[in-house]
Amino acid sequence: MELKNLLTPWNWFKKEEEQTRSVQPVTTTETTNPIVRLHREIDQLFDNFFRGFPFSPISRGELSPAGFILPKVDISESRKQYTLTVEVPGVDEKDLELSVEDDTLIIRGEKRYEKTDEDEQFHRVERTYGAFQRIISLPADADADHIEATFKNGVLTITIPKSPSAKPPVRRIAIK
Repeated sequence: MELKNLLTPWNWFKKEEEQTRSVQPVTTTETTNPIVRLHREIDQLFDNFFRGFPFSPISRGELSPAGFILPKVDISESRKQYTLTVEVPGVDEKDLELSVEDDTLIIRGEKRYEKTDEDEQFHRVERTYGAFQRIISLPADADADHIEATFKNGVLTITIPKSPSAKPPVRRIAIK
C-alpha cells in the first residue's frame, strides 16, 4: 500500500453519505407539534453524540441515521484488486442484487421476516428485517467491467480488479 493512500484514503461511502444527508424528514401534522419536534431534536442530539460508541446502533452498522438497515462491510486492498466483504446473515442469495452505475457499486437486498406460527408471541425482538442498500463509490483504478461476487454462509464477497490501464496514483516530477 502506498503512503499516499494511507494519508488520504479513498472515501468508499462518499455517495452513500451524500444521499443520507439529502434525506429530509417528511412533513406531517405531527412535526408541527412543538413537543414532537423537541423530542425528535433531542433524539438526533443523542444519536450524534453516541455515534462513535461501540454499543450504539449507528456505530455497529445496524441502522443508518435515516433508520435504514446497513449491513457491515469490510474493504481490503491488494496490488491487483479490492475485496469487499458484506455480512448479510439470514438473507437468501436470491434476495441480493448488485449493480454498477457510473462509478458506483450498489448492493441491494432484503432480509425477510417469516412467521410460521400464528399463536406465537414475541417477548423481545433484536434482529432487524427489511430492505437494505449500500452505495459504494469505486476508486478511479477499479475495473467495473470485471467485478465478481460470491455468496456463502451469509457473507457476500465482492472482488473488484484494479484496471491495468489506470494511471499510477503517484508519479515522480523531475526537478530542473
